[in-house]
Amino acid sequence: MKSTLEYLLFLTIARILQQLPLGLVRRLAAALAAFVYYVLSIRKKLTLQQLRRAFPEKEDAEIRRIAYGSYVSLVTTIFELMWTPRLTFERLPEVLRIRNPEVVERARRRGNGLIMMSGHFGNWEWLSIGASRLMGFTATVIVHPLHNPSVNALVEGWRTQLGNRVVDLGLSIREIIKTLRERGIVALIADQSGPSGALYVRFFGRHAATYEGPATFALRTGAPIVMTYAVRAADGNYDVILEEIPTRDLQGLNEEHLHELTRRHVRALERMVAAHPEQWLWQHKRWKHTPHAESVLIEDPDHE
Repeated sequence: MKSTLEYLLFLTIARILQQLPLGLVRRLAAALAAFVYYVLSIRKKLTLQQLRRAFPEKEDAEIRRIAYGSYVSLVTTIFELMWTPRLTFERLPEVLRIRNPEVVERARRRGNGLIMMSGHFGNWEWLSIGASRLMGFTATVIVHPLHNPSVNALVEGWRTQLGNRVVDLGLSIREIIKTLRERGIVALIADQSGPSGALYVRFFGRHAATYEGPATFALRTGAPIVMTYAVRAADGNYDVILEEIPTRDLQGLNEEHLHELTRRHVRALERMVAAHPEQWLWQHKRWKHTPHAESVLIEDPDHE
């Protein structure tokens, strides 16, 4: 009964938002974000704590501004996802502006497939739904299924409406390898906390458990990793920025290369988050696990 009510509520809100202009949807998202941040205070303490540790040089007023902006960004992403049925192929170039598509074009010409990787930054949902289509191809998108099966089925329909294929995270390893070996494109997000036994890479100065999967797939298949970001601009739409992670000096899968490539893509994401901190998901427990005696700690070459 609870899952049915959740689904009906989610569907009702989505149907209402789909009747509204996108600009109004975004304004409603900002209003709800203010309520969640100032009144409900959901994960507010965690968000402020993580921001203060990530940016110890910033004044408290700035930290609070970033925190509030992060809530607006999150709710906006959710509301825009609900609005997705109205996101036609004709409208894509308006809401997603690919700024440097030549990065992907060069990477694809190598013929080893491509890993398009991002974080919970900007509107990561519309990024995965539309960026590949704007560049003339479809992608296999790796997702973590939502806990409510009915809501998950609804969202999966939105995620695939422009031609992409969705694969659940738990079933993804074989599909990722197969797609890359067939010179296809895999899209994934790997910025959430890994398990306690994962590699620990510094992220904003603190060791964070980090998934090694993206680097493993890249080194095993020769597929380039292109970091892909949907940066929310002043007009509410998104500038899609692409950045290839250097791998020419990391040929072949071994421990040293795995650690270094993981460090490089974490550092690339950190640079983008540092430039637009209000657009990242600070509500997530990124530093959930603390390194232990057997943990593998990956340091930057110049870290003292």
